[in-house]
Amino acid sequence: MNDTILNWYNTDHRPIYLRQLKEQPLYYDQNLKAWVAYSYEYCKALLMDENAYIPEPFIDDNSPMNDKTKLLLRKLVRISNNGQHLASREAAMSVFQSINAVSVDQVLERLLNGADVEGGFDWVEVVGKQLPVLVILKGLGFNDEDCGYITANLATLVRVMLPNKTVDDIEAINLAVNRIYAIAERYIISSGLSTGQPGKTELIICNLIGQFIQCYDAGRGLLCNALLCLARQHDKQQPNKNDIAFYNNLVTETLRWDPPVHNTRRVAVRDICLGGEIIGTGETIQIVLAAANLDPDVFKEPDKFDLTRSNNEQHLTFGLGGHNCIAKYLSIGMAANTCRFLEKKYQSINILQKEFSYESQLNVRLVKQLMVNLS
Repeated sequence: MNDTILNWYNTDHRPIYLRQLKEQPLYYDQNLKAWVAYSYEYCKALLMDENAYIPEPFIDDNSPMNDKTKLLLRKLVRISNNGQHLASREAAMSVFQSINAVSVDQVLERLLNGADVEGGFDWVEVVGKQLPVLVILKGLGFNDEDCGYITANLATLVRVMLPNKTVDDIEAINLAVNRIYAIAERYIISSGLSTGQPGKTELIICNLIGQFIQCYDAGRGLLCNALLCLARQHDKQQPNKNDIAFYNNLVTETLRWDPPVHNTRRVAVRDICLGGEIIGTGETIQIVLAAANLDPDVFKEPDKFDLTRSNNEQHLTFGLGGHNCIAKYLSIGMAANTCRFLEKKYQSINILQKEFSYESQLNVRLVKQLMVNLS
């Protein structure tokens, strides 16, 4: 039986996940040629298993990708393992720990000032694709010109992660990577983050750029899903709605109930015994994080959006182990402050769409457009 979601269009994923949790929490999908794990227990075990590697990209030395693009793919923490992963994560952390707190309200106010908030605007384009990267850029002290270029070209930059790139993709990616790498290099050197060792400096630059890439899909997905959940809660009487703790709970439950990231992949580098099955060396594994977040063995009434749930922070959306997301608290804070800003400033939050179309990526569930009215 194949119940792996292959298209988000008109797909209600929760009933599928709940059924699979009950009937097939781990199975081999003949169509995908991959093992698929749904349960919290199995997903957690695989995320923590040192024999379950992140699939690394194949980089053809004869590819028309330029040297900087190839370097970026080889050094990113999110697609590396073992010693390379440890070095890349250390580099990423050195940058992340340098991010200063910024006023999300101020950045959001500036973005919304250019939109027709009362007539209706696309939240994805105005806020989702810009706010997450601007929080990082402003927190690091990038100037307005560099912020503008990176934000405007981020959609091109993230295409570096595509498994199959066209000639036109590569040409556009090469141009974006060259310019953004130069901006990032200038920043790393001037900020004092450079170690003076060319190899380590390259690693820091690549993983700074990696943070830009990572926030584009996951960040906008969280902001869109949090807004949808906020709109549903907007007219309900809730205690202490000016308290940031309320919005932190809302965002955390959103990450469990309607996460932007639904699954992640691994490959077994040695045989893995799980649930009475043997996942053989070299076999691919799909870990359905969004299904694990609905596991009734962990979350009571899992299909219910519940702000008072005592353990909603146990969701697996940010991963676990060495590959857990280093920006998880920054992301929650950004989304929570966004929600609080909207409720403080506007009396009405209206979603103007009844149906949504989604991006073609299957590891993330991202609405293409989210038309909103604020008044």
